[in-house]
Amino acid sequence: MRGTTSSPSSFCAKFLLLLRERESVIFRFLAYPLMLLVFLLSLLGIQQTAAQTDPAPAVLPPPLSALELPPPPPTDPVITFPLSPTPTPSTPNVALSPDSLALSADASATVHAEISPPLTATPHWFDLAYWFGPTPWDLGFELGINGAQGNNEAFSFRTGGHIKRETEFWKIDNTLVYNKNSNNGLETQNNALLDVRLDRKLGDSPWSLYFLNQELYDEFQAYDLRVSANSGLGYQFVDLEHLDLLGRFGAGASREFGGPEDDTAYEVLFGMEYDHELTKTQRLSAKIDYFPEWEDFNRYRVVTDVGWEIDLDQPGNMSLKFSILDRYDSTPNGVDPNEVNYSVLLIWGI
Repeated sequence: MRGTTSSPSSFCAKFLLLLRERESVIFRFLAYPLMLLVFLLSLLGIQQTAAQTDPAPAVLPPPLSALELPPPPPTDPVITFPLSPTPTPSTPNVALSPDSLALSADASATVHAEISPPLTATPHWFDLAYWFGPTPWDLGFELGINGAQGNNEAFSFRTGGHIKRETEFWKIDNTLVYNKNSNNGLETQNNALLDVRLDRKLGDSPWSLYFLNQELYDEFQAYDLRVSANSGLGYQFVDLEHLDLLGRFGAGASREFGGPEDDTAYEVLFGMEYDHELTKTQRLSAKIDYFPEWEDFNRYRVVTDVGWEIDLDQPGNMSLKFSILDRYDSTPNGVDPNEVNYSVLLIWGI
């Protein structure tokens, strides 16, 4: 029953009960000596580890006075000419000792002049390098004239220019073309096309960002001026030392001023640029831009520019260019939808 305890009836039971009552006393007497023994053994192990890891005491080298240097190897005596005037022929030949005629270290020392880098002139404010850095620019003016006098009078004139520059992150390609023709005193052509292209490279990636702006002025179209702007992505299909092929895809808008259609047209752009250095003196280039409208792909424009440039021997900054410029508009509004200009030009590079 609970609250009562029965005494053990055998010797074994009494012994176990006595051992349980003395268990705490035995643990106290044995635990403290064991803990002390473990602590002492750990200290001994730490001292032995430190003795093995500590480097031996450094031994100082003997003083310089106690060192015996080996004698220098024998060398042939070097006879140098004295700085004094040459002795007269009557002077007898005397064996010259190296010690007496050796030049001092200061007199025989070679003076090395430090060559400073060449100085470059600071560009003026009207120079392109002042605003856009020292990276070289490719600038050129082009001119072509053709005429006839007699039964018929004809005059054809084309001029323009280009500005190009390529850096680590940017590529600029701007061109301007102006055409003016007349026949028997009547003007038959008068237009100008401005093409501005700006590419932002994305490091080593073949992808790039671009902005394209074209402005066309033409007195023989249904409008006076057409302005278009597009932007999007470019992809470098081929990028070699002598060959370059770039594709474009983007979107934008165009608007005609002074014509029957005075609304803004939203367009898609598919473009391709090709540059090939055929030889050291010949280059072939081509650009084609296709502008369909978002709402109706049957309404579109195509601008194609192909050129073959040949460098001249004299002068070195002159070249000859064969050029074809074609513009097609599916909505001509009563005029010819296709206009082709071909010419032979002389380019003066700066």
